[in-house]
Amino acid sequence: MRADRRWAEEQDRSRKTIAHSGFWFFISTRLLCGFMFASLLVYVYLDLQIRHTFSSNIQSEPAHVYARPLEIRPGSHLSAEQLIAILKRQGYRPAANIKAPGEFARVGDIVDLYLRESTNQTARKTDHQADHQAAAAMRINLQGGVVQSIINHSTARKRAQVILDPPLIGSLQLGPYRDRIRLQLHEIPVLLIRALLVMEDRNFESHSGVDPKAILRALWFNLIKGKAVQGGSTLTQQLVKNLFLSPERTLSRKALEACLAIAMEIRFSKQEILELYINEIFLGQSGNRAVHGFALASDFYFGRSLLELKVHEIAMLVGMIPAPSYYNPHRHPERAKRVRNLVLNNLRLSGAISRANADSLAKKDLGVIAHPTITTSDFPTYVDYLHRQLRRYYAEDVLRTGGLNLYTTLDANIQTIAQDSLAETLQTIEKNKKIAAGTLQGAVIVLDQKSGEILSLVGDRVKGYSGFNRALDAQRPIGSLVKPAVYLTALAQPHRYSLSTPLEDSPLTYRPRGGEAWSPQNYDKQFHGTIPLYRGLVHSYNLATVRLGLSVGVDQVAATMARLGIEREISTYPSTLLGASHHTPLEVAQMFQTIANLGLRIPLRSIVRIDNHLGETVARFSTSDSQVIKPQSAFLLDFALKMVVTQGTARGLMRSFQPAMALAGKTGTTDDHRDSWFAGYSGNYLTVVWVGRDDNQSTGLSGASGAMRVWEKVMSQIMIEAGTADATAADLKDIVYTYIDPASGLLANSRCATQQSLPFIKGSEPQSFAPCSGLAGKMTGWFSRKIGDIATRPKPTITEEQAR
Repeated sequence: MRADRRWAEEQDRSRKTIAHSGFWFFISTRLLCGFMFASLLVYVYLDLQIRHTFSSNIQSEPAHVYARPLEIRPGSHLSAEQLIAILKRQGYRPAANIKAPGEFARVGDIVDLYLRESTNQTARKTDHQADHQAAAAMRINLQGGVVQSIINHSTARKRAQVILDPPLIGSLQLGPYRDRIRLQLHEIPVLLIRALLVMEDRNFESHSGVDPKAILRALWFNLIKGKAVQGGSTLTQQLVKNLFLSPERTLSRKALEACLAIAMEIRFSKQEILELYINEIFLGQSGNRAVHGFALASDFYFGRSLLELKVHEIAMLVGMIPAPSYYNPHRHPERAKRVRNLVLNNLRLSGAISRANADSLAKKDLGVIAHPTITTSDFPTYVDYLHRQLRRYYAEDVLRTGGLNLYTTLDANIQTIAQDSLAETLQTIEKNKKIAAGTLQGAVIVLDQKSGEILSLVGDRVKGYSGFNRALDAQRPIGSLVKPAVYLTALAQPHRYSLSTPLEDSPLTYRPRGGEAWSPQNYDKQFHGTIPLYRGLVHSYNLATVRLGLSVGVDQVAATMARLGIEREISTYPSTLLGASHHTPLEVAQMFQTIANLGLRIPLRSIVRIDNHLGETVARFSTSDSQVIKPQSAFLLDFALKMVVTQGTARGLMRSFQPAMALAGKTGTTDDHRDSWFAGYSGNYLTVVWVGRDDNQSTGLSGASGAMRVWEKVMSQIMIEAGTADATAADLKDIVYTYIDPASGLLANSRCATQQSLPFIKGSEPQSFAPCSGLAGKMTGWFSRKIGDIATRPKPTITEEQAR
């Protein structure tokens, strides 16, 4: 019985134990399922957050702006000094002997240049005469400021040209933003990846987003040191912290960071995470420009691409990761050197470099370049214009985040020359004229006159200033710069006017209906009597110009200005004939581009093409030209504008230029000397300069004493291929040359002491001889007067009705 009872009790206890175990099994299973379900929900939520973030282009980058590449050819006007300055601006390094891309060496007039890989590829695509297996090392022989030859070092064969890579000049952005240059993993140096893993995450390949060993190691090390000197975060944790989390240090934020890191490891491969990290990591600040990613940091600190960095330079960038501001090499060079050497030592311990190499590299200077830029570009005036143009085609968010690459017409060398010339010349003028320093302001625009490409745009005397853009927004009266349009309007009527047509430069009073009388004066307060038409423009006589303008009609002059490229409405008051209408330097540049191009108007452009972040061209910008003025009439004006430089108001330029350069230009001065202008061209270049004061007070400067001085300095430093872009009579039909007597504008022969050869549209040349030509001249003159072949001269006083 007892045995049965014990057996029954055991069976009862067994049933209770099983029931109890089943209960806890049920509870634990439900808890485990609940935990797994909750974890799954958390993962799904975090994964959705990650996917949403990346679908909204978290690694967005602003549009990057590139200047035109420098093309070097035999015959190019380029000195060794200029080439070296350009190479340094583009981050090339001087070396005793070139051994790696991005290096150059100079001996006298010989410059050895090791092209970068991208440059070499560009050259092979565009240089059809270059050998197909061209090495990157080139020898450029420059003598007398001209490129004599380009030799391939490896083949000793001549090359037809070398094209440097387009220099990055800024980003198209206006407000605070993250900037970066995205790279793919195969474009990243292996040593950088090695240094990154050695310093930040040694177990990157094996952990799943969180590394417990690293956390424990960091805790132990920090306990020994008594302070936080080492972190245990993985690269993945650092990435999610930068992308998703605030910088606060709390346990909850750390737990969320770990969860996000695990979710990201599930979503992305190790290679993708590493690429994201390298492109995202914050490495510095410049004004409102946050520098993200190693590629942009390389350009920012060293002025070179990431692939061109040396071992110790890569080490410095990797060492900055924990605290970019604390290790900023510009502000704290000793700290930056200390952390760099720490990275070099860890690379040695990992076997990546030898002890001797590490010790040698630790002694080197940091090698960072000065980076004073606090805006998105060294050339904010140009980038501002570019932004305005692109807003017509692209939404603002695309420009801010689309990662576009904009290849522009800007010539960085010419831009630097124009900017420096403006600042230096204004400083000199202020000193010589005893004007308070910093009072004068200015704008400079340089064009390729044949293509309409804007090579330089300067809107302030201070380099890098991104405030009021005078080149685009300063609407000022243009003074005598309007006179070419007046004379062109007349010369477009060859049956009435030629360069020798007599004009009266005598007192003039204009009496508008119901208004006050207007009596303009010449700049020299003198009257010059009867003069041939060309002299009115060459010497910028106001009275002769106004008479001519009233004769052809102010409305017709305004129409000519519109054809030349002035798009705003132009008033038709007589004062317009002396430049009372207000225009910007850019508008003036368009007008003179058409004049310099013999009436062929080409809209000015600043951009050539746009590539997306993959390097695919998504847009090309071409221009359509139109012949708005007959080339024969424009040629006559061009001839007169050349005489302005050789004989007229701009003859002071002849001290700096050879006659073969065939300069053409026009000075402009407004009332009370408030505005000083000069527009001129030679060879392939056209430059417009304005000088004045922002408060619109008098500068005391004429066009010749102010703006022309800036123009002279700019153009004297630009290598002009003399004569290559000059039109000749042989280029045009119906142009004939005839000698005239400047005093009368009539035909001259050997008896005339003074003669001037002038071009005429065939049939418009004078038919009678000047009195100085003797009896034949007198008889011809008498006969001409009888048949009315002498132009009717305007009356001294002109009423509004007569003007109409």
